[in-house]
Amino acid sequence: MNKKKAAKIGAVIDIGSHMLKMRVAQMRKGEIVDVDRLEYPLHLGHEVFHEGKISFKSLRELSGILHGYSEVMAGYGVDQVKVVATTALREAQNRAYVVDQLKIQNDMTVNVLEDDQEKTLIYSEMLASMQAAQAAPLGDALLSYIGTGSIGIALYDGKNVVYSQSIPIGSLKLRDMLFSSENESENFHVVMEEYLDAIMERVARSLHHVQVSNMVFTGSDVGLIARVCGVQEEGGRYIISNQKILSLYQKVTPLSPEKISLQYGVTEEEADILYSALSIYSRLLRFSKAEYVVLPIVDLWDGIMRQMLVPKSIETYEKHLSSSAIACAESIAEKYGCPKGHSDLVRRFAGKIFDKTKAIHGLPARYRLFLELAAILHDCGHYVNTKLHSRSTFDLVKNFDLYGLTTREMRVIAYVASYNEFNTPNLKDWGFTMLDDQQQVLVSKLVAIFRLANSLDKSQKQKFTDIKVRMEQNRLLVTVESNEETHLEKWAFSACAPFFQEVFGIDPELTVRLPMI
Repeated sequence: MNKKKAAKIGAVIDIGSHMLKMRVAQMRKGEIVDVDRLEYPLHLGHEVFHEGKISFKSLRELSGILHGYSEVMAGYGVDQVKVVATTALREAQNRAYVVDQLKIQNDMTVNVLEDDQEKTLIYSEMLASMQAAQAAPLGDALLSYIGTGSIGIALYDGKNVVYSQSIPIGSLKLRDMLFSSENESENFHVVMEEYLDAIMERVARSLHHVQVSNMVFTGSDVGLIARVCGVQEEGGRYIISNQKILSLYQKVTPLSPEKISLQYGVTEEEADILYSALSIYSRLLRFSKAEYVVLPIVDLWDGIMRQMLVPKSIETYEKHLSSSAIACAESIAEKYGCPKGHSDLVRRFAGKIFDKTKAIHGLPARYRLFLELAAILHDCGHYVNTKLHSRSTFDLVKNFDLYGLTTREMRVIAYVASYNEFNTPNLKDWGFTMLDDQQQVLVSKLVAIFRLANSLDKSQKQKFTDIKVRMEQNRLLVTVESNEETHLEKWAFSACAPFFQEVFGIDPELTVRLPMI
């Protein structure tokens, strides 16, 4: 009798805009191997993009399919399952009701991913796929995920993602958004092209008309485009020349969906998506002089499944996310004229204080990243308004796209970045009352640490190159060395110390010593 314990089996269910998919897989000999894949067409995207809501008819259909998926999982003995939803459910006005009903009817907890969460998981899989397939490092590249409901664009410099942007249109949503225009105009392709050109021009301004060496795209339509282009898979990816894509786009532009369907052997629904996807591809190709585009065959569920079955991969993913988020923040800070020497020092000091005060703040390591990002971006507001720079910083930072950060997390970072020695969190602050008690405590802890770190370079002349931090009974002892005039830093530190004491019950003390000769 074989007493060896069978490998765990995981399942990922993806509630998409036009498809309900499930993947069942397990680890075998160090590799993730599929046990089964199921797909069911479900047009939630059409409803949401037209009506703004998911009907209860569609909800009942969705629930019924999920019951069938549950039976399949039970048959395979699935140990763990994750249910995720993307654009359609994310944008549905009644998503809370839908999620609640799926919990009641199917006993499934649906995780509605934010745009940045979805795209970050996909980008990490794209990069892993490219690095596994190439003998040499990838180098700089434009990464793009063209989904049915949204587009993600990221700039990779060979080491980190330094720019990340999500655009709330996709191959299916684009068509549905402009559907009324199609009825009014025989030149619908002109309407679509002008709409896309206006969006891509804004992206181009953000990228400073960058020309990258490599183009790496993926999305729900890559198989369709490859099939119509007559390209076969090579090592888990398609390689298609730019000329072939542009030529195909020119051929389908004047054709109706019916004619596209007949000429290329696709369904009319696929014909709709094909034209929209090619329109998006043709605009993205302008960002590179590369002769071809690489289309790795990756999906959102690849990243989720990897983290389920290979827990060690989570650490690698988090490192990738953190380093790229910092790279994105540094790129934005440079654009807004933030003094790098000052932000680097504050970032380092804030990290050291965070590490040395774990016993009193009790925060997970991820919040150290929030402090670092706040330190990098806290002077952005001066670009807009020096008089009200704190408010301007808050308004800017909460709306930045940083790699892998959610809207809620960016709001926390915005709060932290907007406080200096003159102000502290209170219920009269911008939207602070909208935070629950737990969030208010979190923000206050990070602000208390950030203000101390920021005060140590109040002059922005980097008088202290390093700090020593230690806890002693009810005191936080900060020791620095400098032979320069430090009255301004001492004043700022003393102004920030009371709030730190209010939050943690610990008195910060600053000692300035002359350097040892």
